[in-house]
Amino acid sequence: METTDLEKFRNKSRHSVRCLAFFKAKKGNGIMLKNILLGLVEPTRREQGNIAYVLHQSTEDPDEFVFDEIWTDMKSLHDHLQQQYIRSLPEKIERLVLKPVEVKTYLEVID
Repeated sequence: METTDLEKFRNKSRHSVRCLAFFKAKKGNGIMLKNILLGLVEPTRREQGNIAYVLHQSTEDPDEFVFDEIWTDMKSLHDHLQQQYIRSLPEKIERLVLKPVEVKTYLEVID
């Protein structure tokens, strides 16, 4: 699976939003969590405002994951969060994770 679509990356602008979503599985639940998170990749990459959506696994802790996402703007990120497969995620992973997902958003610093 290709992690970066260069054609979509050309849609990045000063209004684009980077979103980092951090997940920490309970010990031994990393594989199950990873499989659930991988199921989000394909439908998310098809969303209109998505530029990048890449799942990473920690090099130090196999039960720790982060999605590194880029959206054309804040509205497209909000639209993503309303998708059924995202809205149902907390219920699907609640027994697998140590804590709720931590989500942080950033704008690129452009001089």
